[in-house]
Amino acid sequence: MKSETAHTGRMTTVRLLIATLLLTPMAVTDAAEPVDPSAAGPAATRDQAQLSGVDPDDGTAPRRGKTVPPRLIPDPNGTADYARAKRTCTGVPSIAVAKGGRLWAAWFSGTTPGEIIERCPHAYVVVSTSGDGGTTWKEVLAIDPDGAGPLKAYDPHPWIDPDGKLWVFFTLPFPSHKHAWAITAEDGDQENPAWSSPRPVFEGVLLNKPTVLPNGDWLFPTYARRPQNMAALLAHVSRDKGQTFSLRGKLEAGYEIFPSEPMVVERKDGSLWMLVRTTKGIGESLSTDGGTTWSPLEVPAIKHTPSRFFIGRLQSGNLLLVKHLGIDEDPLSGGKPKQRRELTAFISKDDGHTWSKGLVLDDRAGCSYPDVQQAADGTLFMIWDFMRSRDQAILMTTFREEDVLAADKAAEARVRAARHLVSKGGTP
Repeated sequence: MKSETAHTGRMTTVRLLIATLLLTPMAVTDAAEPVDPSAAGPAATRDQAQLSGVDPDDGTAPRRGKTVPPRLIPDPNGTADYARAKRTCTGVPSIAVAKGGRLWAAWFSGTTPGEIIERCPHAYVVVSTSGDGGTTWKEVLAIDPDGAGPLKAYDPHPWIDPDGKLWVFFTLPFPSHKHAWAITAEDGDQENPAWSSPRPVFEGVLLNKPTVLPNGDWLFPTYARRPQNMAALLAHVSRDKGQTFSLRGKLEAGYEIFPSEPMVVERKDGSLWMLVRTTKGIGESLSTDGGTTWSPLEVPAIKHTPSRFFIGRLQSGNLLLVKHLGIDEDPLSGGKPKQRRELTAFISKDDGHTWSKGLVLDDRAGCSYPDVQQAADGTLFMIWDFMRSRDQAILMTTFREEDVLAADKAAEARVRAARHLVSKGGTP
């Protein structure tokens, strides 16, 4: 009888356990396969997008069983947890201009004292907007996967698509690699638009603007780590206005030069020119088949410190490049330590074969991560950061193509006079 009672008790326990497992929503663990973003499609829900893990490069151990639904926090500066005063590092901004002229900026901030932003485990994305051309700004949204937990959202990028929809892309870490996510708003000219639920879109870190190809395809360049000390530069496309995304082509390169943050422009001959940040300068690769295949990465194509640069096609048809120092200089020249200084703009009238002499936009050390968007009237809006672990300043200025071509003291003075503070971490 005693044995039968024990057996009955064990069976009851098993039945309860099975029932609990069947009724409890499953959290993806660090050992599970991540959700395939390309398969999520437009109907991807918040529950389908729950993922887990942390950036494997930041030294933080994964939290087993931790789900990661990215949270959208309105008015972050009005909250206790996301206020500017609590931020200890701020940087890596990007900018977009809506069709009606409203500006959108996004960056990420950390809250760990003494930690640089790249390694801050408590980092989140901030989205800010301006309706007066950048004179004043309002933070309207923060994006954070787990509050004070070890997961982070970072490397955001706002973009206005050809139909005027506002996208905000950002990166979340997976158990073994990183994926780009996105939220959208139908009307980018509203201060507080209705945001979609966050959804994963494709593999890799997307930090720069996509390229709209002549056939209407959107091409997104990202970068990802691979085994055997390799990196992958990936070309994703959407052929249905962002409803779905697919991988069109990729280029592998040795990770010892840390190839990252690729940007792509279409040349006048129809080829795609990819420029890539590396430790040896700006590398380049070409595709003549719409991004399916790419030539081997050549480094350096343009001298530069290991930092973000910007390249884009202007309304005139010319190319704009913003980098540190002169076109044939980098901050390592002369045996000096690595410095991110003298952000300088250049114009090319021959698809990047030659460049103008350059207009200095910020001559200080510690200025970095430029991003530029041209408005309908030709105005160029540039955003960048300054001393991200000290001043925590996000700055914006305006200039025009003719200022870059003039590259004189008067043009430099106009750029300085147009400078505005977008945000300053550590302040009310």
